Amino acid sequence: MWKLRRFLIPYRRQATLGALFKFVEVVCELLLPSLMAVIVDQGVKAHRAQFVVQHGLLMVGMAVLGLLSASVCQYFAARSAQGYGTDLRQSLFAHITQLSYQQQDEFGAATLTTRLTNDVNQMQLWVAMSIRQVSRAPFMIIGSLLMAFIMDWHLALILLIATPALGLVVYLLTTRMSPLYRRYQSQLDHLSAVVKENLSGVRVIRAFAKTDTETTKFNQGNDDQTATGLKIGRLSALYNPLTATVVNLMTVVILWISGARINTGTLDQGTVLAFINYVNMILSAVLMLSNLVILLTKAMASAARVNEIMATQPAIVSTRSTNQNLTTTVAPLLSYQSVSFFADAADMQKSDAILENISFAMNRGETIGIIGGTGAGKSTLINLLPRLKQASAGQIKLLGQDINELSLKQLRGLISVVPQQVQLFSGTIASNLRFGNENASEADLLAALATAQATEFVTQQAAGLNAPVERDGRNFSGGQRQRLAIARALAKKAPLLLLDDATSALDYLTEAHFREALRQQRWLQGTLIISQRVGTVMHADRVLVLKNGRVVGFDKHDVLLKNNHYYQELVASQLDQDQAGE
Repeated sequence: MWKLRRFLIPYRRQATLGALFKFVEVVCELLLPSLMAVIVDQGVKAHRAQFVVQHGLLMVGMAVLGLLSASVCQYFAARSAQGYGTDLRQSLFAHITQLSYQQQDEFGAATLTTRLTNDVNQMQLWVAMSIRQVSRAPFMIIGSLLMAFIMDWHLALILLIATPALGLVVYLLTTRMSPLYRRYQSQLDHLSAVVKENLSGVRVIRAFAKTDTETTKFNQGNDDQTATGLKIGRLSALYNPLTATVVNLMTVVILWISGARINTGTLDQGTVLAFINYVNMILSAVLMLSNLVILLTKAMASAARVNEIMATQPAIVSTRSTNQNLTTTVAPLLSYQSVSFFADAADMQKSDAILENISFAMNRGETIGIIGGTGAGKSTLINLLPRLKQASAGQIKLLGQDINELSLKQLRGLISVVPQQVQLFSGTIASNLRFGNENASEADLLAALATAQATEFVTQQAAGLNAPVERDGRNFSGGQRQRLAIARALAKKAPLLLLDDATSALDYLTEAHFREALRQQRWLQGTLIISQRVGTVMHADRVLVLKNGRVVGFDKHDVLLKNNHYYQELVASQLDQDQAGE
């Protein structure tokens, strides 16, 4: 919690004012039993009606002042807590988006979601309750004891002895509940991961008739969390009975001792009434304090989980904050120079290379196809270009500039990517197409759809470009989603286009029309096409052939077909010789 205090600093004025107004409320509340004692002892017993009315009105005024102070405190506490939670959530989300793919995978989507929502909410709740109650509970306990000593120090000794007993009960229960809350948070993470995995893979689960197996897995995680929750509930259920027992014993002792003194005339009835009120105030304050300790335990566990993410430094960062001046006429457009990539860049001597010593150049206006077997490193090769992954060795130049010398924003602004796994966002077709270019006109969107061969099914929608898109594009087929993703990349109008198996869901005729339309885009300076299909890359100007992370061929399709044995095997596995020749 202490490490995240910087998010509360902008709201320290509201937090301080909230605590001050809470103090005023406590003072008003502490004075009420004393005024009641005065009314009973000096007004009721003496039959002084005017005295009772005057002091009764004073009590009403004190109550109204306390109510107003509490309301102001609630307002400032809410402003502080909501501001704190909003700023922390925004900062955490921004930090998560800066983490590399590998770092996000190490945490997992389920736990990142839980920490961004549930954990931040726990900390936000603690801030609100600490402003409202942390200043109240100690003031109430100390103030009640002080007022009791002022009224009668003999009876006050009973309160002084019994209060630590209440504290001991709270301490024993809290120390046993703290580890249970931490375990509960971890189990919540696990259960969230199981639910997310099952919901995203529901088709596979049903196809393999594994519903019962997955249900058993969920039930096991749910039962574990339920068991922990029940343990917490049982311990929580002991708070009220144990504390009430201590307080009731304290009340009995006070009444027993004060009864004898009232008979002898050394103690007034109003004083006893005030003491009983102060006992109840101490009880409520102790219970409040115990709840705060529970909230603090939860908040500290959540803070540790949030701090773990915030302390993780992004593996890929911008080396510059300003844009470089780029020469658009430099040749080549793109070059890889002895580029290697290791899964564990920190221990390159022991880990196997995913890509090793990759070198090739791409000229302006050229289309290069990339092909290779499964696991050859094709996707990794193009993920290095926008620095979605960081090359372990070598140099990559775009427009004559080392990509590491460009800011991430500038670098990624020069590249449009159609990923292997298409991701559409909830909204409309237009909002998805404008994802990379907010200023794209409707004409630009229609042109991008035409190039991507998506005009027909979009115009069939009643709302056209404003047709709704559900999360992940679930209301469109695989081929339609892929064409919308291509159109989104084209609407960005970046000079370099990366297609990572982006036409796998298209039929051959549609793909041929797309290739022809793509050649007509004069603003496009270069295209990299990854595909498993020889029929897709054979029409490129040159083909880069990868095998086990190494370049084993780079030339025109016809030349590779004559001279490259591995490429011949790839072609033969998909096409007959007549098709290959064509």
